[in-house]
Amino acid sequence: FKMAVADRSSAREMYQKDSWLQKAFAIFFLLAWCALTFVMLNYFIFDTIQLDDWQIAFVSSINGGISTKLSTIIDFLFGGAISGVNDVKLKNRRKK
Repeated sequence: FKMAVADRSSAREMYQKDSWLQKAFAIFFLLAWCALTFVMLNYFIFDTIQLDDWQIAFVSSINGGISTKLSTIIDFLFGGAISGVNDVKLKNRRKK
C-alpha cells in the first residue's frame, strides 16, 4: 500500500504542469469528436448529406474511438471515478 501511495505521489509531481503536447492532443481530439458528431447528426437526424454504408461504418467507428480517447483525457484532466484518493487513512494495526 505504501508503494502505491508513493507511486501516486510521484505521478502527481510529474503531471503538475501540462505540456503543450498534452494540450494539443486534448484540443485535437475534442475538435475531431465535434466534427464527426456534426457529420453523424447531419446524416442521421437532418438527412442533409448522403453517405455510403462503408462511410457510415468508418465514421461511426472513428467516432467511437475518439469518444473513448476524449473520455480518457477528460478523466485525466478533471479526475477520474476515484474521488478522495488523497484522503485515504490507514487503519491502525491490531496489536497481537
